[in-house]
Amino acid sequence: MAHPILDALPGFTVKISEALHSLDKAWANEGEESARASQMNLVLMFGADVTPADAQARFDEAIVFAQRYPCRLVVLAARPLAEAPAPLEAKVNVVCFFDPARRGKRCCEALILAHGAPTPELESLVSTWLEGDLPTNLWTHRVGAEEFKPWLSWTARCRRVVADRSLVGDDFFNLSFPVPASVRDLAVARCLPVRQALGQYLAANAPVDLVRGLQSVTVSYGQNLKGEAQGILAWMRACLQRCATIAKVPLTSTFQVNATPPPGDNLDAEWVFADGAKFSWEHAEQGTAATYSFTRMHGGATVKQRIAFMLPSEALSEAVFF
Repeated sequence: MAHPILDALPGFTVKISEALHSLDKAWANEGEESARASQMNLVLMFGADVTPADAQARFDEAIVFAQRYPCRLVVLAARPLAEAPAPLEAKVNVVCFFDPARRGKRCCEALILAHGAPTPELESLVSTWLEGDLPTNLWTHRVGAEEFKPWLSWTARCRRVVADRSLVGDDFFNLSFPVPASVRDLAVARCLPVRQALGQYLAANAPVDLVRGLQSVTVSYGQNLKGEAQGILAWMRACLQRCATIAKVPLTSTFQVNATPPPGDNLDAEWVFADGAKFSWEHAEQGTAATYSFTRMHGGATVKQRIAFMLPSEALSEAVFF
C-alpha cells in the first residue's frame, strides 16, 4: 500500500535492501563536479497524521537546512495504526544546487522510509542508514507523546531531539528522555530575534528597576503560539531572577501564560508593579510588528520595531546547534 507522503516527496522508489547502493549510484550519476561532505545525520520524523502537503513543506525546509549544513537526511513517515502491517517502502533522492562560494555543484542526499509500528528491526534499519561517526539530530514533526514513546531509548544516540511545543503540546517534552538535555523546542528557537530585541530594550534599565515591586508577569498568546509564549515567559523569569540576584532584591512575582491576547496581537507580555508602574510588549501582524512601553523609562513612551520570527530553516539551526 503506497504511502501518500512517499508519493508526494521527490525521489525514486527502491527496495529496502538496495537503498544505500541506490544512493551511491545517484551520486555517481551526478559526476565528479558535485561535492559531498556531510557534517551530520538529520532524521526527520513525521507523525501518522501529517498530510502530504505538510510533509512536503517540512522536507523543503530540511533541504534548505542541508544546503547550509551538509547532512544525510533520513525521512521517516509513519503509517496510521490501521495500515501498520503494510510492508516498508523506500525512496532515494539527491537534490543538487549551485554553490557560488565553492563555484561548483553541491548535493543533498535523502533516504525516505514509510513504515508501520516501531520495532527493534526498524530502529536497526534506520541506524544502518545513518552515516557512521557523525552526530545524529532528530527533528520530529507532529509526533505525539504516545506515538513517540517506542523511540525514546533510540534517542540516546541523538545529539539533539527537536520538536515544536506549539504543535505537540507539553506531553512530548515531559517524556522520560534518556538524555533530557538533548531536547530542544523549535517554538523557543523561532523567538530568538524577539528575545534579543526585548533584551536590548530592557537592558537600558538598571536591574533593580526591573524587579523592585514586581507583582506579576503575564505572557498572552494567540492560536498555535503556546510554545512561543512559554519559552518567552521562561526566558523572562530567568532574566528577572538574575536581575534580582544582582540587585539583592527578592523576586516574589507570579509568572503565568494566558491563552487570550488583546485583539490583534499574536503575543503579548505585561509586567505589573506595586507602585503602578507597568511594562508592556505586544507582537502583532503575524509576528512582525512589536511595540514596547515601560512607565519607568522615558515616561512610558512607546517604541515600535519590525521583528519577525526566525525562518523555519534558521530556527532548526538554532535548535540543533544551541
